[in-house]
Amino acid sequence: MIQFEYDGVMKRYDVKVPQTIAGESSMLTIGYISEDNKIILHRELRIEFVRQILMHWDEYEHQMTRELQEMLDNDDSDKPKFH
Repeated sequence: MIQFEYDGVMKRYDVKVPQTIAGESSMLTIGYISEDNKIILHRELRIEFVRQILMHWDEYEHQMTRELQEMLDNDDSDKPKFH
């Protein structure tokens, strides 16, 4: 499973994938995506895997945009409406 973790100091999203070494599982950072949607990869990857990362990124961005819009809509519904 691919994860994106925001790094507020560096203003980017770390791209993390699971890895298992000697029976121990952890998340490995393989690159990052900047706030202006540029991707930097730290490893040599197969194109199929890069496509999978991009597909997950599109889904993640869509979900974050939807959640932000829902928060804004809910915030507006709490305010009195004047006509």
